[in-house]
Amino acid sequence: MAEPHLLWDQFKAGLCDDIKHKLHHMNHYQADQEIPEDDIYDYDLWDLNRILVEIGRSLADFPPMPLPQQQWAHRIPNPLL
Repeated sequence: MAEPHLLWDQFKAGLCDDIKHKLHHMNHYQADQEIPEDDIYDYDLWDLNRILVEIGRSLADFPPMPLPQQQWAHRIPNPLL
């Protein structure tokens, strides 16, 4: 894929349509609180990067793909607790 950032720009809204619910469910935002669009996209970039890391790659391998700006890993609840 020569230009993955163009695919991201074109399809990020559809790719992220369930993230708002997920962030509310994880108690990152109150139920009546509007989640900034940048946070929704950033979380999805983080999640995509997490998957890539599992197979030995990262978003940094695909410039000029945007990179997640927040450290979401510490905000994910541990299902074992």
